[in-house]
Amino acid sequence: MKKIKAKSEQENGLLLELRAKERIHIREEIFLLACFMEEWYWQNREMKNRREYRDPEYLLKRWEKIRHKILGGPGYGNGYLQDKINMSMENILVRFKEDLPFLRDTDYFAYSYFLAGFDNRMVAYLLGLESAKIASTVKGKLKYEFMISHSPHKFEYMAVLPHLPAWQLPIWQRNAIFA
Repeated sequence: MKKIKAKSEQENGLLLELRAKERIHIREEIFLLACFMEEWYWQNREMKNRREYRDPEYLLKRWEKIRHKILGGPGYGNGYLQDKINMSMENILVRFKEDLPFLRDTDYFAYSYFLAGFDNRMVAYLLGLESAKIASTVKGKLKYEFMISHSPHKFEYMAVLPHLPAWQLPIWQRNAIFA
C-alpha cells in the first residue's frame, strides 16, 4: 500500500477513514483476549490480597461468567462467539436452528465451537462432556443430520465443519469414500 502522509483533516479524509476502520478491526480482533487479560490482571494484581480472591471456587465462578459471556453455552444462551459467527456468515447459526429445530442446545453450541476451530478436547470441556471421543461422536452426529436433512443449506453447514482425516473416519464412511 502506498504511504500517505497526513497533512490536515480535510486533505487526508481517506487516510483518517482508513485508520478509523483499522482501529475498529484491531479492537474486534483483540476483544476476546482483552477480556481474559483484564480478568487476569484484576485477580493477580489489583485484588490478589483480598480474601475472596484466594477462594478457588470464587475464582472459578468469575472465569465461568466471562467464558459464558464470550463463548455462550447450553443454559446460558449465545455469547459473543455465536453473535460474531452469525454476523460474519449471514446468520448461519440462526438458519441452523431453524433447519434442525429438533437438535439439542448441546449440539448447537458444539457446532458453533467446531465452526470456531476448537478441537474435540476443548469442545468436550466447554460442554461438560466426559471425553473428546464423545465430542467427536457429536460431530459425526451433526454430519449425519446434515446429510439426511432436506435443508437447502446442508452442504454449507457441512463445509464449515472441520474435516477428519480418512484414518479417523468410521469404517462405513471410509468404505463409502474409497469405493
